[in-house]
Amino acid sequence: MEYPIIVEKDGIKIKPENMIVDKMYYCIYDNKIYIFYKDEENLTHCYEVDDPQVVQEIIDNPNNLEDILLKHSKE
Repeated sequence: MEYPIIVEKDGIKIKPENMIVDKMYYCIYDNKIYIFYKDEENLTHCYEVDDPQVVQEIIDNPNNLEDILLKHSKE
């Protein structure tokens, strides 16, 4: 299945029909991390991470996205 988040020079395009419920998807745009997920009611949620340290940590370790976010949410 095609990745539901597409980054273009003019912005981010989201294809919620390609999203799995409760799975996080992310992209990097304008030196920020954008996180998306679709809930059980098919609502799409978006969060922006702009802390440079957290952004770099996610870029360096994309497979640990959830752990990194959890770690920094406790700070």
